[in-house]
Amino acid sequence: MIVRRGGNKKKAGVRSIVRRTRPTVGQKSGTIVRRQRSLPPPGGPSILRRAIAWRPGRGSALVAVLGAIAFVFGGIGYWAWTSTFFEVSNIRIEGTQRLDEAEVASSTGLFGQRMFTADLGEAQRTLYSMPLVERAEIHREWPDGIRITIVERQAWGTWVQDGLAYTIDRDGVVIDAPAPDGAIVIVSEEAGPVGLGQRVDYQAVDAAAEIFERLPRQLGTTVAEVRFLGMAGVQVTTADGQVGYLGDSGAMSYKLAAWAATAAEAERRGLEYTSIDLRHGNRPVLQ
Repeated sequence: MIVRRGGNKKKAGVRSIVRRTRPTVGQKSGTIVRRQRSLPPPGGPSILRRAIAWRPGRGSALVAVLGAIAFVFGGIGYWAWTSTFFEVSNIRIEGTQRLDEAEVASSTGLFGQRMFTADLGEAQRTLYSMPLVERAEIHREWPDGIRITIVERQAWGTWVQDGLAYTIDRDGVVIDAPAPDGAIVIVSEEAGPVGLGQRVDYQAVDAAAEIFERLPRQLGTTVAEVRFLGMAGVQVTTADGQVGYLGDSGAMSYKLAAWAATAAEAERRGLEYTSIDLRHGNRPVLQ
């Protein structure tokens, strides 16, 4: 006999899903509350929020630093421009021998001027107007000083005109100083006086300087007199009585060499002469 187990059990019932529409006793309701986001006001965040959130960038910081530096330096510049600390109150003079230092300093008009704007050019032109001044240099010495270096004209020779003797320097400028012993004397046939600081004929002065230097070596004699004949140039009289007409100062070394060669040739031929005209290049004329 076949025995079936559980044959007498009841059939299992169908399982069902029970939906509860009401909470059980003591259970809290699971209500979900949704909060609506508030819309920002027109124009973006508020001014206060912007002010709180703002941080300076590199560009803004650089501009601020540069502005502060400009302000500081501007204040310093204004003080330097207006302060009496940079006014000329001390002028130092160097190189003067016959000029009065106080007079030189006062003549420049630099006392009381600003160091930044002091007109050194005008002061230098004033110094050059002085007959004894050959060269003048002006330098600033901060914060309130000026240094002036003077080179004075040196007496070189004597210029005689219209019966009056004037001391001149090597450039032919008439100066107020005694001529040195044994100095060159140039006699001019021009008329009228010569003023202090005026320049006589420079070609006559250049010619006389070269004649006094070269003639004794080339002719074996000394210079007795040098005369300036105006448009005719320079005339030289030697110690042995010969007279040379040399014209202007151009090619003076050649003229003196031609004189020496002509004198040697005349001696060799036994020719006697009292004057030689060298104003016509390589064609000397003997008389």
